[in-house]
Amino acid sequence: MPPTPMGRVAAVVSTGLLLAGVVSAGSAQAQSAARAGYPGGLVTYSIEFSNPQEKDDNNLPEPYGRVFVKDDGLRHTTLWEHPDLDINTPTLPRYPEAGATHRFVDHLITEVCAFVGEDDTGINADDVLAQGCEPFHGPGVYTIPGPDGEVTVTVYHIVVG
Repeated sequence: MPPTPMGRVAAVVSTGLLLAGVVSAGSAQAQSAARAGYPGGLVTYSIEFSNPQEKDDNNLPEPYGRVFVKDDGLRHTTLWEHPDLDINTPTLPRYPEAGATHRFVDHLITEVCAFVGEDDTGINADDVLAQGCEPFHGPGVYTIPGPDGEVTVTVYHIVVG
């Protein structure tokens, strides 16, 4: 018996729903993989601190705070940290001053974060260079903005191990 027009419509709709389910499942798997994180290991990186509003004798920032990578849970690894020492906070436009440095990360990485202030003791209120996190997708450049500047973390490579 040849298929009826209604039977053909049902077949087309059924095939469409099946394909939509496959696409949806593929998309869900990709999102799940993105949420799962990037494997940790020996991370090679550098950090730049930018404060366009800096107007002291050398126009260089005196950053304090933390830069770190984290997973979706409670695990994190600090890449740079310095306390606020008021007038004694050292000038640091880049960490390290030249080249790159390494840190071993023993967990998945889902975000790179920076919560960094900039000391303006005796001049005005401290600036906020960065406050937040960016999704981590592997080696590359991550810029975390703040109201008064930004912190840029460059991850050159990760040796998984």
